[in-house]
Amino acid sequence: MLYLSAIVYLAVIYIRPAEIVPSLEGVPVVDVLSVAIMLIAAAMLFVRRRCVSISAVDGYVLLFWLTIILSNAVWGWFGGAYKGLLDFAPVVFCYFLIRLAVDTPARLRGFVRILIALNVFLAVNGIVQYHTGLGLGNMTTVGLENRIRGTGIFGDPNDLGMTLVMTTPLLLWVVFDRACRMWHRAMGLVLLAPILTAIVYTNSRGAILGLGGALCVFAMRQFKPISALTFGVAALVAVVLLGPARAQAMDSDESSAQSRIEAWGEGLMMLKSKPIFGVGYGRFTEYHDRVAHNSFVQTAAELGLVGAGIFVAMFDGLFHALRGARRASSRPEALPASWINSVTASAFGMVICGFFLSRQYVVVPYIMLALGASVGTLAPNAARFTVLPPVVESVLRVIVLTIATTTLVYGMVRTMGAW
Repeated sequence: MLYLSAIVYLAVIYIRPAEIVPSLEGVPVVDVLSVAIMLIAAAMLFVRRRCVSISAVDGYVLLFWLTIILSNAVWGWFGGAYKGLLDFAPVVFCYFLIRLAVDTPARLRGFVRILIALNVFLAVNGIVQYHTGLGLGNMTTVGLENRIRGTGIFGDPNDLGMTLVMTTPLLLWVVFDRACRMWHRAMGLVLLAPILTAIVYTNSRGAILGLGGALCVFAMRQFKPISALTFGVAALVAVVLLGPARAQAMDSDESSAQSRIEAWGEGLMMLKSKPIFGVGYGRFTEYHDRVAHNSFVQTAAELGLVGAGIFVAMFDGLFHALRGARRASSRPEALPASWINSVTASAFGMVICGFFLSRQYVVVPYIMLALGASVGTLAPNAARFTVLPPVVESVLRVIVLTIATTTLVYGMVRTMGAW
């Protein structure tokens, strides 16, 4: 029942029926569904008393939520702390719903199939929107480039592009895995076409860069060196030649790129002024006229080094879980290594997207985090290497990664800034 509830919840937040069906306008569908699911989850956990595998990522997500709240509370703005509590609550709810519901390999595969189907729906709707000017929910394209978008949480083309990038390697696994039936591989190829077309139509630079990174990782993990190099080069050439015009104009002298670099510099100045807990959740635009267009920079500016470290730790925990699952993939009952490689490519694409988009508080990255954490806890003997990685080693690695990322951003600002 909980698994079905998770599927329904995912479908509702992706499709947003209240924005498509006029009679549902004003009905708090998501809120009502959330309350019902919480009651179902409480009842099932009480009746079955099943053991829930815990991942380090679970703790990091909760700590990140706590840091969002504290970032404003430590400066005495308790209204901002309460706002952070409420704003991030739906993201935390979605994350833990997936973690609780996806408790077997079969359910994990089924959840991914539903996720792919929902993304194909968004892609087809976006393509129709691009060519007709109007999609479901009366959504229209935005900007001079006619950038497509979806309903609800995908009203921004960048959010739509990010979820489509996350789906691409999962479909590529079906296409290239020889263990899959031929008609499954053909279907995967058919479904991949609208996904890739919609990514182009979003005209999102972050999504294009994320797609390129995901394809490179997929090639390195899936093929032998020569085949991987051939696939990677061909994919990158296709991304450059067939990608959107805005993606082809990505250079440090271009005005939009300069505005992003300037925002990164402002974010570093905010971090310098308040290094521990930052200037406060949601306050970046009080100090600069636009968002950072970099999830790490905006997190560091608003939540300080504490928030930035936890943000890095979430993704470090994700890749640790995936590495552990891959080591255990040789066992008959384990998920195949090729499938785990595809999830890893999706996660890497998500990280690249996040480096060029401010998406640290939206639900899409946390769907990826929940899937990766579930892959880790479902691996045979997961408790030995996945659930709780060595604390000292993890802390040191997160500190190094946080410093390295901050240094990278600082170097890019200093060398690429034209002011």
